Amino acid sequence: MFNSCMENMTQQNNEIINGQYVEKNNDGLISVIGNFDNSKRDGHFIYFDNKGKLQAQENYLNDLLHGQQITIHNTGKIKNSINYKNGVKDGKYEKFYKTGKLQESGSFANGLKHGEIIWYYDNGEKNIIYNYKDGKLNGSATIFSKEGDIIEESIYQNGNKITD
Repeated sequence: MFNSCMENMTQQNNEIINGQYVEKNNDGLISVIGNFDNSKRDGHFIYFDNKGKLQAQENYLNDLLHGQQITIHNTGKIKNSINYKNGVKDGKYEKFYKTGKLQESGSFANGLKHGEIIWYYDNGEKNIIYNYKDGKLNGSATIFSKEGDIIEESIYQNGNKITD
């Protein structure tokens, strides 16, 4: 997500960066705080926009995203919360509307959606419940109206709809 900024940091004068890193914007406000170990991101990184407002928090291990990544809407509410393992999406994730209400939730396994994925309307009601296996629709799928009534039920197998 913020790799281009980070690539520039590690290439400055071909210096090896170790320890805490702080980058400031042209106005003197902090834009990035993090830690490097032998020029590799290691540990917690925090990103701010050009007005000093929190944009994101990430965790790294050996220069790969590892642990929770949180991105923030310009409203100040959480936009995404995604878990990573060695640079690959793995574990629970959530996406939120700008209002802070849940938009989508589910899990990744080895970078692919896996298990029950639920999308929500902006009023908080469930919109769609899908089941995934290895990144493909697999199993039941249910679509709801904004009032919570079931509109459609179907079954998927290996990404293909087999029943309505």
